[in-house]
Amino acid sequence: MFGGSFDPPHRGHIALARLAIERLGLDRVLLAPVGLQPLKRDRPQASFADRLAMTRLAIEGEPGLELSLVDAPHANGMPNYTIDTVRSLRASLAPADQLFCLMGADSFLSIGKWYRAGDLLVACDFVVASRPGFDLGRIASALPPSISVAACDGDGGDNLVLCLRGGGRRESRLYLLPDLEEMASASGIRGSLQHGDASRTELAPAVADYIREHRLYKGAGDS
Repeated sequence: MFGGSFDPPHRGHIALARLAIERLGLDRVLLAPVGLQPLKRDRPQASFADRLAMTRLAIEGEPGLELSLVDAPHANGMPNYTIDTVRSLRASLAPADQLFCLMGADSFLSIGKWYRAGDLLVACDFVVASRPGFDLGRIASALPPSISVAACDGDGGDNLVLCLRGGGRRESRLYLLPDLEEMASASGIRGSLQHGDASRTELAPAVADYIREHRLYKGAGDS
């Protein structure tokens, strides 16, 4: 599962998903736009429907990438908590299926502030991707106090792997992918789009067209 605002989805998101598929041999990556993130003060600038449509366009023709509604807005307006989303997704899978939570390193650095972070980190395995040169020591330091980290037994292939242990002998694996070459920032893209640049190379052409057609991310002074 690859969750996030996808406001808008860009080539960095696709590169991260591709890297995870390539390095871990995943059958599929579910891109799940989030309804309401509890840690972000500001709501996404684009509606959930628009973010869903843009994500669908961004992954069109991409093998192994699927759009998911598992993190859609709640009818009662409550925030989406990843621990609940992971457990809901797990319940829909076969017992033998392996579930990973995929994210970029910058997002993972705030994991200690997430709702029930200790439970979340042992509810499934994690895949964390970073750009070359990122200090991977920051990943371990971001873990909440209830989680201990150690080297893993067994073969992690060419991947850097950490074992996370929580209470009740629960444990998971955290796979570190330190070679994500694609660099893009949704906030930087939104800033440029507010000034009329809707042809950013970080966006798939279909996504850029959708933004133009629906006049998304326009500045307050734009007509």
